[in-house]
Amino acid sequence: MESRDDKLIALIGLLSACLISVVFLFTMTWLSDVRRPPETSLDVQSCYTQNTNQSSTPRP
Repeated sequence: MESRDDKLIALIGLLSACLISVVFLFTMTWLSDVRRPPETSLDVQSCYTQNTNQSSTPRP
């Protein structure tokens, strides 16, 4: 009976260690993503549509 209890305690300890490791890795990944500044923001004023009625010859 005591051997069975030891195995159960070892299994619970192993699962707890795995859970703590997963939570720690998730937290570190989330924190590193939050601290990183955004790459580039979209400048709405620089967006424009191209006119399809332009001539195919380039202007001098």
